[in-house]
Amino acid sequence: MRDLICGLLGSPLETTGTREANGRARDLTVSWLRWHYFGEIIEDADLGRLLLRARVAGARYCLVQGYGHVVAEHAGPNGGKARSFFDALEEWTENRDFIIAGVPGRCLLVNLNAWTQHGEPTDSITIPFGPDLEGHLIDLRSDLGNAADFLTFLDDMSEKAGRGVFVLNYESYDDVADPPPGFAAPVSTLYCVAAGLKPNRILATHGIDSDSSVVFFDYSTQALDFRRRLDAEWDGHDYPGFLRSLFERQNGAHYYLWPGASPDNMEWAELERLWSAELARWGGADRFENHWRQFRELRHDYLLCNILEADSLLERIRDEPGSLIWWSNAFCTIFSATHYSLEQKRRIYEDWIVRLSETAPGIFLYGSDHSNSSVNAITARDYRDRYFAHGGDPLLARAFHRHSIRF
Repeated sequence: MRDLICGLLGSPLETTGTREANGRARDLTVSWLRWHYFGEIIEDADLGRLLLRARVAGARYCLVQGYGHVVAEHAGPNGGKARSFFDALEEWTENRDFIIAGVPGRCLLVNLNAWTQHGEPTDSITIPFGPDLEGHLIDLRSDLGNAADFLTFLDDMSEKAGRGVFVLNYESYDDVADPPPGFAAPVSTLYCVAAGLKPNRILATHGIDSDSSVVFFDYSTQALDFRRRLDAEWDGHDYPGFLRSLFERQNGAHYYLWPGASPDNMEWAELERLWSAELARWGGADRFENHWRQFRELRHDYLLCNILEADSLLERIRDEPGSLIWWSNAFCTIFSATHYSLEQKRRIYEDWIVRLSETAPGIFLYGSDHSNSSVNAITARDYRDRYFAHGGDPLLARAFHRHSIRF
């Protein structure tokens, strides 16, 4: 949503560590904002001061949340069934006149122009969001008193992530559509998570030859098994048909599809539509099949590794011209939000960036940071220098990319 700034109503000084409920509530609020909001997050214990800061920032609207309030999305593959809270919020504001909407102290949307014109009230009568938005809103409370079901959900999703398989990519290919300035084609080695067909798109747009190689890494054994089977068994035709046969084999995988879909409850027409859209991104079936034949001749390695504990991956990475790495949003996932605080994620990510830049300063990066801000078309060394000069606060906006994409 354009012209929007997000704010937290509270003081981080009141949170005394990640084990305290208030601090954990704050972390969850920020983590869920970061699925789709990449701008600055402002924070203040006083609503009036918070709104003044939002106005100074030039925003038209301010979304204010108390610690423990979560905005949720309904996610799906790129081009598939998905519904962002911020898309719903933008539609909700159309043709509505209001000053403050929502639930006082927990989740408010403030029209800053109207707020200014009416004397900057902080206790103005609010209008309700209604069902169009309420389906996206979860209030865990600042003491996490309402969080039991949500925390159980996080544990369940984290367990599934450990055996998760992405057969299609949720994220766009826009960031990899063209090689970055300074990239020396062809690809020498692509290091990438074993998710969907984006690795192939990277290879196709950046150029390969017979000496190019791919190292797939993932913390999901099933994801690596899927990629091995795909590379060895699939001929590049009829991807839905290949998936149909794959789903019939029970290997304990959790397949990320779209809301309501599973191997046992599939809309095959929707999968056919998504496959047609995928081929269109490649310029047609013939171009994809030509790429796939060439790709299958390359060397492929498969490394079981959690990038949050990256020693084994760093041991494999070489400093060579034409190298690339794509880690998607591995540092900003439900798994990382479940197991680590905001500051812990930041420290893990910063350690990764420092060590990667020392290991392979010229490798080109694709992915997102610990706050889900896009990182692309930049070398590890340049990125390290710019990131630390700017600062890694989870509430800051960062723009170290050529294209900002949604993860």
